[in-house]
Amino acid sequence: MKIVEMISIRKEFPGVVALDNIDFALEEGEIHGLVGENGAGKSTLINVLAGVFQQSSGEMRIFGEPVRLSSPSDALRRGIGVVYQDTVLDPYFTSEENIWLGREPSKLSVLKGKKTRSDTKELCEEFGIEVPLRVPVGTLSVAKQKMVEILRALSMNSKVLVLDEPTASITQSDTDNLFKILRNLKKVGISVIFVSHHLDEVFNLCDRITVLRNGHYEGTYASSELSTRSLIKLMTHRDLTDQYPKQEYKAEEKVLRVSNLNSVKLGLKDISFEVKKGEIVGFFGMVGSGRTELMKSIFGAGEIDGGEILIENQPAKISNPSRAMKTGIYLCPEDRRREGLVQDMSVVDNLSIPFLGTLTKFGVIYSKIANSKAKKLSKDLEIKTPSLKTIVSNLSGGNQQKVVLGKWLMGPKSRVFIFDEPTQGIDVGAKTEFYKIMQDIASKGCGVIFVSSDIRELIGVADRIYVMRLGKITAEFEREEFDQSVILENALSDTVSTGSGNCE
Repeated sequence: MKIVEMISIRKEFPGVVALDNIDFALEEGEIHGLVGENGAGKSTLINVLAGVFQQSSGEMRIFGEPVRLSSPSDALRRGIGVVYQDTVLDPYFTSEENIWLGREPSKLSVLKGKKTRSDTKELCEEFGIEVPLRVPVGTLSVAKQKMVEILRALSMNSKVLVLDEPTASITQSDTDNLFKILRNLKKVGISVIFVSHHLDEVFNLCDRITVLRNGHYEGTYASSELSTRSLIKLMTHRDLTDQYPKQEYKAEEKVLRVSNLNSVKLGLKDISFEVKKGEIVGFFGMVGSGRTELMKSIFGAGEIDGGEILIENQPAKISNPSRAMKTGIYLCPEDRRREGLVQDMSVVDNLSIPFLGTLTKFGVIYSKIANSKAKKLSKDLEIKTPSLKTIVSNLSGGNQQKVVLGKWLMGPKSRVFIFDEPTQGIDVGAKTEFYKIMQDIASKGCGVIFVSSDIRELIGVADRIYVMRLGKITAEFEREEFDQSVILENALSDTVSTGSGNCE
């Protein structure tokens, strides 16, 4: 039985056709993958189904009944629940309060509390979901917050659950637990739309896959009909035989050297490593290994108790990000939305922010110069945006990431670029573009630090890889020593090390 049917859906925005005659159908008790590059139309299609947008033309049926959803609450009443990539929970309310927010069962506080606890316990038991219920949701991990959002949707009797990039920023064990829950939901007849850039997860979980490209429908297929290669070709219209482009460049001169860096507050212990000009150095480790904390410390955004940082063999006192930028160290942070961009500002303003001092005289911004530089960067990085004045939050994840990088490329002095999970949440085509960008930066004589939780891309792109665990570097591997299983072992255990060493 078809739970959802979307027929010839078209959605137009001023000057843009976001969806052009899209067909989509969801069966009862089906887990259906929705894939495509950034800008393919996945988010727009989800928002039409969620009642956020109304289609310009086309027909939609839910449980066989023609509908035109006027709002998200209208979609919820018809059984459509959506869990977006960015949480919409109130961080100060408990999990329990977030689940029932706006639908408290009684005005009498005692009865309300008992009824809420009873209903919440019953809900958790029914769907096999475990989550701390009496603590502020802001104290929970990203994975647990996702569970709270799923429970909230299920508490509204949702028959369709839409998950937008649910595994972004969660561990493999949390992903496995999520998949177990989704398979249980499938058994009781709940249908799931699973949106993800992780194609291995899509194949692992989904019964069928719908592919979008540039706002067009490329087809719906049984997962068994496709391979990773054929799916990528449908998404991109190109065969990514060279997903990890590699330029040969002999790196010799050191551009960055970190010696015995310690931070009690950040849990960093005796960190020593180096980066050479023209080199891409990978950092791998599990969640909590200290990778992000280390990168922020080098950028002057973390409290350091001891150790030394040298830039081109000269001691550098990096007490804050401003000092780091003057030294020529730039960071593209893991959380690009909150830490790398000002979401309600335009593309050109975001590109100009770090160097307004060089674009300003007597408090007046030279907008012509800023626009000229931004236009060139937009062209060089192939940032897909209707206009440089477009609000940056309206761009796809991959294009937002390019803006984060682009603002540093406007800088007058570039020595070290730090990329912390730059390919997280972006599609396979955009990932390849980023690998090429990093190669290009390195080829100009800069040092590049590439932090990733994807071993395969580090092996494909990096010249050397450092492994971190519990705030320490546990191993270092030269390119000829790269071995996925050995690198993973070093990330999981303090006692294993078969690399080139230098990690007391």
